[in-house]
Amino acid sequence: MPMNRWLKKYTKLEHLEPTLRALQLHLGDPKEWDDKNDSECIRIYSERFPEHEIRGTCLTEAADRFHFWHVFGEREKGVCLWYERDSLIDDIKQDGSLLADKVRYWLPAELSQLELRLIPFAKRKQYRDECEFRVLRMHTNPGMSADKFSFSANSLKRIYLNPWLSPKEVKREKDRISGLLKDHLKHVRVMQNRSLKQKAWIDAVSARVGTNR
Repeated sequence: MPMNRWLKKYTKLEHLEPTLRALQLHLGDPKEWDDKNDSECIRIYSERFPEHEIRGTCLTEAADRFHFWHVFGEREKGVCLWYERDSLIDDIKQDGSLLADKVRYWLPAELSQLELRLIPFAKRKQYRDECEFRVLRMHTNPGMSADKFSFSANSLKRIYLNPWLSPKEVKREKDRISGLLKDHLKHVRVMQNRSLKQKAWIDAVSARVGTNR
């Protein structure tokens, strides 16, 4: 299965229930992002639109990374939502206040040739392994919640619990989440991520070492 079939959102378990109940993802204030290279990039670009306050969220197209869980999921507090890429992009296109694109990675000297519209989706080349996909709300219509955007139930396919949870904790969380996956969300699979202890890898190492005994 090609990895670019998915868009993945790493977040905290405490945010999962409101996300599932409302079918909405949170759009944060870029000024609060830890990486000030990103937040300054958005701030400088937003000066072209002084009447609007840009908000955003980040997903990834990348294969699993330890630091995704460690930083974005906050280890044992984390969860990862897997969305079917094309379906989620279709959802985003239904909202005219949103812009979304994959992030492209550059060296500072390359930015002078970059189209202005791509500036909010630019990031330093050192981060290219993140394969980020960014969603930005560029303006807010009357009656609209500025810090949320909606997704369709069918776009969400999988929920992965973090790999630090014990078997007892996994069962507890699966039972809790199953109670939220009713009707239009019954198709969503709930699993635990196994990146911290991959049996196939460990078995392969054991087999290789065993051949030299």
